[in-house]
Amino acid sequence: MRLTIKSFSAALALSAALALAAPAFAADKISLRLPWLLNVQSAGYVMAKDKGFYADAGLDVDIMPGGPNLNSTALVASGANTFGTNDVSQILLGDANGMDLVMVGACFQRHPAGVVSLAKSGIQKPADLIGKTLAYNEGGPWTLTKAMLAKAGVPLDKIKLVVSPSDQLLVNGSVDAKTGFVINEAVALDLQGHKTSSLLPSDFGVGTYAEVIFAARKTVEANPDLVKRFVAATQKGYDYAYAHKDETVKAITGLNNQLDPVQQAKQLELQESYVYTDFSRAKGACAFDGTVIGETEKTLREFGDLKTDVDVSKVYSTAFIPSK
Repeated sequence: MRLTIKSFSAALALSAALALAAPAFAADKISLRLPWLLNVQSAGYVMAKDKGFYADAGLDVDIMPGGPNLNSTALVASGANTFGTNDVSQILLGDANGMDLVMVGACFQRHPAGVVSLAKSGIQKPADLIGKTLAYNEGGPWTLTKAMLAKAGVPLDKIKLVVSPSDQLLVNGSVDAKTGFVINEAVALDLQGHKTSSLLPSDFGVGTYAEVIFAARKTVEANPDLVKRFVAATQKGYDYAYAHKDETVKAITGLNNQLDPVQQAKQLELQESYVYTDFSRAKGACAFDGTVIGETEKTLREFGDLKTDVDVSKVYSTAFIPSK
């Protein structure tokens, strides 16, 4: 009996030693390329990592900032990054330029690009821009603004146009309004004491998405389970971020000490209505409707830079959104 017990004890000790020596299950190491510098716009991804939702899904995610010389569509298409986020328009334009990308989630249901003015200007609807001076620069906000004005029956030749991205022109009264992103530019101006008003194309019949999650087609086809796990964990991150805003702002400003916590808190609060609409509350965060992708393609063709045919049905898949 003593020999049996000793043998059994030795076996247990050996098993324990082997368990300690055995490598842990390796998570899939992937990267996410943001469209711009890290701030609360990326709250969902940051909190998915911070709260362990990615780890629970077997993912080791490196969240990497974008910037003026870091194009998320090109980096994902080249294989440098596994996933990226950007506007629908950028994925469509990338496809037209030979980038084989697939949209698998759309986290901002309303696009934050539009027209910013000072509240005292009285600009409340597109027609109020008639006779006013509008500063713009080429890009998404201008494309969507042109579509909004066309839908509202406001001719461009009835507006004085100035090419400039400067907020200062608005502040000093040189222009009456400017194109831009209302979730950050308008908030920054408000905090400087300049009460603002915004016109959003999404409020005037111009539908499109921002913060779209996408991957290269080869990733989607070769490893659909990885894509599904990433989208599901990201959805949890979005839900957590907006249910715990103070914690989220603290986590993000801790990663980038150049950010103003007050501005970030106000921006996160404003973003909630862009992320959560009746549609996304019913279907889940980052869910999307393929018909909106088609609407964006038409907008780009008429008012933007899309000149090459795009098979819209091939550039997105709603199959990776968790059922609710």
